[in-house]
Amino acid sequence: MRVALAQTLLRLARWMRPKNAPASLTGNQWTGTSFLDSYQRNRQPNANELLSELKGTAWTCATLNASVCAAYPPRLYVATHEGQARARCLTRSLPVAIENRLRASPNLPPRITKAAQIEEVLDHPLLTLLQKVNPVHNSFDLWELTTLYLEVHGSAYWYLNLDPLLGVPTEIWPLPAQNVTPRRKPDSRNLIDYYEYRNGAAEQRFRPEEIIHFRYPDPRNPYTGGLSPLKACFESIALASDYAAFRQAKFENHAIPDALVSPEQAIGEEERDRLESQWNSYLRRGGAGKVLVAGNNMKVQLLHHSMGDLAALADLKATKEDICNAFHVPIAFLTTQTNLANLQASERLHMDKAIDPRLRRRDEKLNEQLIPLYDPTGRLFLASEDPVPVDQDAGIAQQQLDLKFGVVTINELRGERGLGPVAWGETPWLPLNWAPADYERRPDDAPDTGRNRRQVDAE
Repeated sequence: MRVALAQTLLRLARWMRPKNAPASLTGNQWTGTSFLDSYQRNRQPNANELLSELKGTAWTCATLNASVCAAYPPRLYVATHEGQARARCLTRSLPVAIENRLRASPNLPPRITKAAQIEEVLDHPLLTLLQKVNPVHNSFDLWELTTLYLEVHGSAYWYLNLDPLLGVPTEIWPLPAQNVTPRRKPDSRNLIDYYEYRNGAAEQRFRPEEIIHFRYPDPRNPYTGGLSPLKACFESIALASDYAAFRQAKFENHAIPDALVSPEQAIGEEERDRLESQWNSYLRRGGAGKVLVAGNNMKVQLLHHSMGDLAALADLKATKEDICNAFHVPIAFLTTQTNLANLQASERLHMDKAIDPRLRRRDEKLNEQLIPLYDPTGRLFLASEDPVPVDQDAGIAQQQLDLKFGVVTINELRGERGLGPVAWGETPWLPLNWAPADYERRPDDAPDTGRNRRQVDAE
């Protein structure tokens, strides 16, 4: 009992201790260029410029990752070791497949994977908080906004409104990441002394224990920064945005008219303006196709816009692929040149290489900073479901082999599917010509049923 209490207090003290570091790591870790391109003409985009480019393919990829991650909210589990009392909250036992996946998870510590029993928690104050995080946001909003800020800014921030007596959060408020900056006081050994939230002239400071900082890895600032997919492909996104603006300007005809009207005789400036106004009033804004009778002998020449000068930018396929690659989104999701097999393979690849690492990073951060507020003993933990689709054909083939060779019984298989046991499903069904190695066939005159064997006498 004393050892368990000491370990609990030590774990709680480690969590509450400020995050300090060697002095050489507390300053700016990046001494390279601050320009975005190789020609050193465009500087790195700030937070507001990143948000302004969240459109087109970038918006599609960012919201796709955010909504898929939000569809896999973490579940709360409790681990019980030999000699420990059972959890006092409402729990349920886990299916064998889910329990095996949790025990094989590389991001869970051995004290959880080696526990005698792992159960899912069904009723807990943390689950209540995550269901309705604040008066504005629900659970899906919280997970979606968190991933969306990570995709755009590389960082996401939760403000925990802590109860002064119990020390647990009563509300969670996702802070706009573009307004938050981790700060360190001069000559401080802490990585972060406070988080500065600035909205215009207003400024508010939050203590580190009030903030959960989610972030993507950034080699230039590995301790407090985050490198977002949008920032990693900002040049490609800006190129696509400039092309869209240029094409719109061309289509709006800011420089080249659609037709040229040439009178046979010279006319004055007032008459020219009158004719121009008259033609525009008749034919603009849906007036194409109307008949216009001229009072004078005029020559009308229609001008066709040549888009040949846009040939270099007309094919934006390479730019779209660059954006999709940065967000880890398969290009097959954003094109019609695909088929069902490619879509299924792309979905599995997206779940395995993009969504699953994002969910693991999110779960580990919550287990590091949120769970200790409710359980300093380390028995509770959060884990998301496996997002990788199950290969149904491979699963069916495996079930057939397990049944055929007696690896599982019919009732065990029915239990995995949520079905009740049957009286004839307790014994494995084996091939009729199977028998242990110490058996031999009966005499030839005995009927051969495949199972009528007699045991060989030991010499």
